[in-house]
Amino acid sequence: MQLVLRVGAVMAAVIMVSACEDPQRPVPAPVSTTTTTATPTTTVRNDEQRLHAGKLAEGARMAEVLTLPTDIDPAFVRAGQTGVLTEPMLTIMTDHNNALGAAATEHGMLTGFVSQRSNGASMRGDISWLTHGILRFPDTDAAQAAATALATTATTQSGMLQSGVWTATGLPDEPDARVLTMDNRGKLEGMAFTPHAEFVVFTKIRAGGGLPEIERTVRAALALQRPALDSFTATPVADLPDLPYDPTGIHALAVGDGSASSGSFGPHGALLFADDQQAAVTLYREVGVSALGRKDSAVYRTSDAAGAAKLSAATAAQIGGQTDWKQAPAPASVPGSACWTDADASRWSCTVSSGPYFALVWAKSQDEAHTLTGQQHTALAAAK
Repeated sequence: MQLVLRVGAVMAAVIMVSACEDPQRPVPAPVSTTTTTATPTTTVRNDEQRLHAGKLAEGARMAEVLTLPTDIDPAFVRAGQTGVLTEPMLTIMTDHNNALGAAATEHGMLTGFVSQRSNGASMRGDISWLTHGILRFPDTDAAQAAATALATTATTQSGMLQSGVWTATGLPDEPDARVLTMDNRGKLEGMAFTPHAEFVVFTKIRAGGGLPEIERTVRAALALQRPALDSFTATPVADLPDLPYDPTGIHALAVGDGSASSGSFGPHGALLFADDQQAAVTLYREVGVSALGRKDSAVYRTSDAAGAAKLSAATAAQIGGQTDWKQAPAPASVPGSACWTDADASRWSCTVSSGPYFALVWAKSQDEAHTLTGQQHTALAAAK
């Protein structure tokens, strides 16, 4: 039973390079060269950097109302890439179609959130994918125009990893949905951009059920996502630069440099990163998960030490139950920690808890894993 997502190394690396920077990293103020007196270095952010951080924070807030992909279709049991929907992330999620990312930006895309999952099949030809996300625009008119532009662009300009041609198909009972289909190596894929208020719902599916399955998936996604969006109170555009990136302090507890999945999330957002989302719905409620911070580790705040211990035990059982992972030495200096690695010791996962906090650390070597786990334990032990 998989409860916590481990980011795929290849995709994570691609997105990290193209899509991510840590908005919490301070920017040194320029030092005057007109005097020999040493000037202290301060940390400042210009308006553009503050707006960028605010957009990422708003995207993380939107995770709280993104419909769980497994609520749309429980067949998608394996977690894939999940994170704030920036232009580079949208580009990657649409077969590396730079034109689609640019079209969203041109129409004023502010931010969003997206989650991708697969059916977990072992053979490439049998793998099905579901990608579901929400994009926010300045107003309703912009969202309407963006949905049309995104659909039109997809039919006229191809992505680097695209093997077919998108064709406008439509959905009779959902006239607002811009639905496209494409024959991709013998499987029909579907992609839909549907405006709703100042948002666009983005749903993409590759499955074996043909057009009926695509239509059923789009309908299910809209039926669940629209009311969830209606419950969301968007931050006014003018206030985005002042929106706190880490309102609960949970992101500051995570260690490492971060990735495209970095951020500060609430209890529903935490579910989006779980492999077995339906099991996590029950478990996270039982242990009282209230916040998740992600960098090169995932830090969960639970209701108490017992909750953290239960989440730690469930995660250990999940990792230890996978055939491609084996128990590995844990750092002796970190009490209660545990580590696992893969066959060639190129991927490491370690767990550590302190008080109401539980953390899962990812690394590429034993030295890195032990260093990060030690740093993580120190951060958790000092947390209030």
